[in-house]
Amino acid sequence: MGGTLNEAFDPRSTNVAEVSGGGEALSDLRPVCHALYVLADQSANATLLQSDGWSTSGTPLEESECRSEWEPMTVERGVFFVRVAAWEVETSGEHLIQLDADEDVEAWLVDVPAMEQGMLSSPWVLTAFALCGFGVLVLPVGLTLLFSERRRRGQRIMMVAANGQLQPVSPGGMEAFGVPTQPREHDLPFDPITGAYRQAERPSTGADVAPDGMLTTEQVYALMRGDIEGALPPEARQDGPRDPFVATSRRVAPAPAESTAPSTTAPEPSSGKDWQSWDEGP
Repeated sequence: MGGTLNEAFDPRSTNVAEVSGGGEALSDLRPVCHALYVLADQSANATLLQSDGWSTSGTPLEESECRSEWEPMTVERGVFFVRVAAWEVETSGEHLIQLDADEDVEAWLVDVPAMEQGMLSSPWVLTAFALCGFGVLVLPVGLTLLFSERRRRGQRIMMVAANGQLQPVSPGGMEAFGVPTQPREHDLPFDPITGAYRQAERPSTGADVAPDGMLTTEQVYALMRGDIEGALPPEARQDGPRDPFVATSRRVAPAPAESTAPSTTAPEPSSGKDWQSWDEGP
């Protein structure tokens, strides 16, 4: 892969012309942007002129910014490149590059669009870009699976094993330690949402149940308080102390005794003439 990167980014491999300090070089250039590079610890000045192959003609080309999204690089450690100058070639043909620098300075003229196309045509670079894009697409899916797995693990009961690590407890493991388990919804003889008894477990006629298999008011009140056993019918409850409130609410108040009016005896009429004396006066 290092050789492939060198072929795509290293100006020593992708140049269209190479020139030494104090010399000149002739090259056939395309009408595109061209840039001249030297090593980072060197300096130089360069001029580019159009030529007919035998002599130079016209004035030197004006330098251009020749902006590019890519900069030359190499896999060699400590080796960097700097741009000396860049030109926008308008007509194709022979051009002469002149370098004003020390004799030990080497410069490389690079066809910038060709360097970019060579990088994009590298299979290793395309593979790296594809893996990066695939990672960006898969990252949300991976995060969703990670959070769902953590949420599922959080619902399990963990215990410290003999080796000091956390291990999940099996569904029946808590019963071995004497921890009671809450009754599951499908184990109840009634629906905890609607309060209706299930068809297969409906109590027989005569039980303390409301019409149409619905719970009584006392059972609904017990269910609202979280008393599952108190919400069961009497014949389905386990032996144990009963709810004092339920027993009190079911106690029948004694009927008041009927009060009898005391009998009165009418006085017997006297046989004397007392009324006559009262009528006649004294």
